Amino acid sequence: MRISAAFCREQETIQQARAEIEPLENQRNIARDAAKAWGEEAIAIEKRAAAPNARNKLDAAIALEFAREAATDGDLGLGQG
Repeated sequence: MRISAAFCREQETIQQARAEIEPLENQRNIARDAAKAWGEEAIAIEKRAAAPNARNKLDAAIALEFAREAATDGDLGLGQG
């Protein structure tokens, strides 16, 4: 299961809130670091989602080829009962 950017943002917010209420400095630092890491992961997920995917391009090319073959087969009367 992949983690969503929304989940990462939620975790970032939780960790930021923890950093604000922690009485110990080292715990505040850990929470701040965790919040930063969740935020960076959210950004990475968003970038991956926005980037053109090579697999999607390949899938589109294959689908186009099938469509062309189907159109050609239809022109030749192939595949019809």
